[in-house]
Amino acid sequence: MTDARWDRRPVRRVSAAAVVTGTLLLASCSSSVDPDWSAAELPVPEGAPGRVAVRDAVHCGDAWWAVGGVVLDQPSETQDARPAAWRSGDGTTWEALPVTATTYWGRRAVLAGVACSGDTVVAIGARSGGAHGNPRVTTFFEEDGGLDDQRAPFNLYGGATATNVGPITGADPGWLITGNRISGPAVWHSTDGRDFTIEEDVPGLADEEGVSSLAQGASWDGEAWVVVGGGSEAGTLDRQPLEWTSPDARTWQRHEVPGTDGFDDLERVVATDDGLVALGLRGDRFGAWLRDDDGGWDAASDFGSIPEESRSSPFVASLVSSGSGLWATTSNGSAYALWHSDDGDEWAEVSLPAAPPETAGEHVLAVAAHDDEVVLLADDGEGGRVWRAVR
Repeated sequence: MTDARWDRRPVRRVSAAAVVTGTLLLASCSSSVDPDWSAAELPVPEGAPGRVAVRDAVHCGDAWWAVGGVVLDQPSETQDARPAAWRSGDGTTWEALPVTATTYWGRRAVLAGVACSGDTVVAIGARSGGAHGNPRVTTFFEEDGGLDDQRAPFNLYGGATATNVGPITGADPGWLITGNRISGPAVWHSTDGRDFTIEEDVPGLADEEGVSSLAQGASWDGEAWVVVGGGSEAGTLDRQPLEWTSPDARTWQRHEVPGTDGFDDLERVVATDDGLVALGLRGDRFGAWLRDDDGGWDAASDFGSIPEESRSSPFVASLVSSGSGLWATTSNGSAYALWHSDDGDEWAEVSLPAAPPETAGEHVLAVAAHDDEVVLLADDGEGGRVWRAVR
């Protein structure tokens, strides 16, 4: 996707080997959490040869799913990548899954996100193209042990009012995709995982007069969808954190979230047994926010640092919750980091088996977790790799 918030994870080129070493840099740091990482193999799916690109993972039912693509060794003028997916019962041994793509852009997509509702997986991907080179978004539905692309009208994700399509979230009611249109924050929702409906220019979700907003992530709190992001008043550069809530993904209410006098921006949110935890930017550091069962947000700890001279924009790349606590990956604009928290308040940096040398373009670091298992995905633009640890 483009760096204009296709989940901050653009299409990245990834080798015709089962495990691609690439140029991932070995990394380590001290932490109270020190996972014993084990490298896993991702076989190259059947089809035109290329290098593996891995982007996102989720545990669904009794198995892990990972998604990404294969960047072709011999691209043509019209195709240089194809979608790919893998499944594992233990996070260590992975099998390549069939991906059936019948649409023009589905055959060329790299899958950037995957989410689970019940025991069903839906993935979302894109490939840039067309007259203006914009991302062409396609969703994929779990079918017969693999993924099938779903046809959709061009204006559903693109069109004259398009801005960006972001991450996908799964929960009891179904799936929610977070993104933005010219009118401001927007969402796409589905109860069956096949047909998505867009909500754009909706009161309570779209921009209000004098405020420009950006939606960046979502979660289900047990009663309502919660979208997080930030907004800036006209004529200012500072951003203040915002929350939008809806019981049905159709009617929305906007809520302010406590911030500082500086730049505050919620980027990822996840549900825990104690409420919601959100991470984002807070001044020149990352910040955590906690929401209790009554719906009130409190600013929690700051962590990490953002150099004044960063090579790219800082962002929270992923945030997940499991029986082993909360896990997150961040980019400070120069380097990726992995973080862990027991309660969402205090965060500690975690040792990495390797890390991409850059944090934009073709470079990815994402984390997924389930019970006491943690799966780490890394891509340096030359190859995608997966590790598993138990805490």
